[in-house]
Amino acid sequence: MADGQESTLVPLSEPGSLPPLYCVHPVSGSPYGYSVLTRTLGADQPVFGFEAPGFDGIGEPAADMAELAERHVASLRAARPHGPYHLLGWSLGGVVAYEMARRLTAAGERVPVLVLVDSPVPEPIESWPLSSMLPHFLRDLLGLTAGRTPELDAALAGLGDDSPLVEWFAAAERSGQFPEELDAEFLEERFTLFEAHVSLLMRHRIEAVHQGTLISVMAAESDPAETRWGPLATRVEEHTVPGDHHSMWTGEGLAALSAVVAAALRAARAEPEEGGTV
Repeated sequence: MADGQESTLVPLSEPGSLPPLYCVHPVSGSPYGYSVLTRTLGADQPVFGFEAPGFDGIGEPAADMAELAERHVASLRAARPHGPYHLLGWSLGGVVAYEMARRLTAAGERVPVLVLVDSPVPEPIESWPLSSMLPHFLRDLLGLTAGRTPELDAALAGLGDDSPLVEWFAAAERSGQFPEELDAEFLEERFTLFEAHVSLLMRHRIEAVHQGTLISVMAAESDPAETRWGPLATRVEEHTVPGDHHSMWTGEGLAALSAVVAAALRAARAEPEEGGTV
């Protein structure tokens, strides 16, 4: 790790004997949503998460995608100097995991498992209006998609790009959809990191193809046109699971997603090491 930088790696499960699965935070910056995988992959499968710089409210968010990927790679290699590495990322986390995998393979390391969960292929855009970004942020915090937050939508009606943040968050509080502890101050703190991550994603261009296998797991209710990773890896395996961007992490969606991840991890363990045998 670079001087003065703390590790971004956090344990999500008890230690196990199998090679770990490393999960990269989504746009919220929190890796703790991946804890559901620890209950489906088995007690012997260690799972770690990467927490975004700035999630603690003290450090600064990464300035761009390269900085974010390199920070996580440094944390990973400080804890585990050599692969094979098994990476997974949901949404923004998939894009970060992709960039981490490119850096690791370029350094001569093996990344036999790279799972991107409902991750959009980044297409640089100039801006995203606040009146679209803020409702998206608030729904993301609730783990719900558009059309499934009627109380929140009604509370936000009439607010626009010129409305101060305090008005947005006060309206969100009045909607009654957020627990009391998620007050306006908390929402503003979380939005700062969300906005930083949206900004770096909007500016990001993929500059090289990943030299390895990429597993893309899409939600059935998401737009497949946004997750076409085919040209960006030497081999792409695609799966579709029930649900939308958020509900895929529950019920049948989670069961199907976990089965894909478990199968990928088993296949990686069955592969012989370079120059050796199984």
